[in-house]
Amino acid sequence: MPIPNSVQTAINAQIKNELQAHYNYLGMAVHFDSTPYRGFAKWMRLQATEEYGHAMKLYDFLSDRNGRVELTTLDAPKTTYDAHPLDAFRTSFANEQLVTAQINDLYELAQKEKDFATLQFLAWFLQEQVEEESTVLLMIERLELVGNDPAGLLRLDDEAGRRVAEAPAPASGGGK
Repeated sequence: MPIPNSVQTAINAQIKNELQAHYNYLGMAVHFDSTPYRGFAKWMRLQATEEYGHAMKLYDFLSDRNGRVELTTLDAPKTTYDAHPLDAFRTSFANEQLVTAQINDLYELAQKEKDFATLQFLAWFLQEQVEEESTVLLMIERLELVGNDPAGLLRLDDEAGRRVAEAPAPASGGGK
């Protein structure tokens, strides 16, 4: 069954959303690379890589369904934040909440269109967003806990720098 045009359009929009999230996280990495918080810079770069992987997962799914991928212009990311890392992480959390709402809207559209293949595919994204929001929120809570304590901030930065990349998202088939 061909992918409904409305779902194809929405998946293309979500590809852009994920690539924009990728770009936004790179902007946060740029910020942290200009500070002593190189661990947070690494954390943001890894997050950017995850977002890129999400975009490619959507790209491959659309391609596998014989849909047409349409790429559009991204906005320049913000690259400066307040001195305290909380500013960037709060922005990250707001971005993750936005992506969650976008995925929910896409899921709702696929339900309306009775596009069951897309519903099945999107289940992974719904669970991924729970993890994404939880991970960022935990960092925010820990940053709030240490406040302006230099030793605490450096410890969190060190822990963030030891974050390892997750296994890549399962591919939908890798394209045509």
